[in-house]
Parts: sequence; C-alpha cells; structure tokens
Amino acid sequence: MSRAFSGGKRNREAARDLKRKQKDERLRRNREMRARGISPDGTDLSDLPAEAALPEVSLEDVVISVAPASRRADFGPTKLFVGGLGASMTAADLRTFFSRFGELVDAVVVPNRSTGQSRGFGFVSYQNAAAADAAIKEMDGVEVDGHPLKVNKAETRPRRF
Repeated sequence: MSRAFSGGKRNREAARDLKRKQKDERLRRNREMRARGISPDGTDLSDLPAEAALPEVSLEDVVISVAPASRRADFGPTKLFVGGLGASMTAADLRTFFSRFGELVDAVVVPNRSTGQSRGFGFVSYQNAAAADAAIKEMDGVEVDGHPLKVNKAETRPRRF
C-alpha cells in the first residue's frame, strides 16, 4: 500500500507561484505591445482615427524638484542607545547622568527577566536633537562604575512576524 499522495501545500504554492509568473509575463508583454502601438487583443492602434488617440503631452514646462533634506530628523524626541552599563545601574541613575545635556523625555534601563538587574544597556530620549548630539559627544567612552559607556543614536529594529 502506497502512502504517497499528490497535492498538498507544496503543490498549491508551486501552482500559485506559476500563475503569478505567468501573469507578470502577460502584463510585461502587453505593456511592450502597447508601447509599440499594438493592442494586446490583436487590433492595430495606428489604424484608429486621430481623435480616438490620446493627445501628445509636452513636458518642457514641468518642473520636478526634490526636498533638500528629510525633515523627520528635526521632529520628535531623539532616542539614544547607551551600552556598557553596570548590573546595578537603574533608570534613575541613567537619568541623573544624562539630564545635564538637556530635557529628557525618557530614560530606561533594560532589565534581565530572571534577576531584574540591568542587562548592560538602556535608552535615553531627548526632546531635541542638539541635546542628543551633545550627550553622544560627551558621554561616549566615559567610564561609569568601571564600565566604559557606548552612546550612539538608537536604530530601529526590523519588525519580526
């Protein structure tokens, strides 16, 4: 007695991928044909009267510009990563060390789940970017409780699904 079977998830996925590739190829071919003036259904578009064709558009007067810089960097709080913290470091201690550079929005020390002590890193958020830049410049490499700090702008983690 054979226990092999046909179908299943792999075959459905393969069939779906094949249909998607065929559709993409069909769309590409139709675009190429239209660009050459041939209708995908077989009729020649050059035989149509001039009134039916779309008017030619001149782009000489169109001005396209790009914003000089992203304005997002100027808005909202600036979050900094602080690495190299000691196990006894608290959020209040972190706030004390970094509050001299400007108005703090938030100071967090990431704890170990089992012990509740610091995992060795945390985050500090400043209201404006100038205070954050000053904190990076002054605090990066400074030794606190025998540990050199690593301070830089926090990077966003990619979302996991």
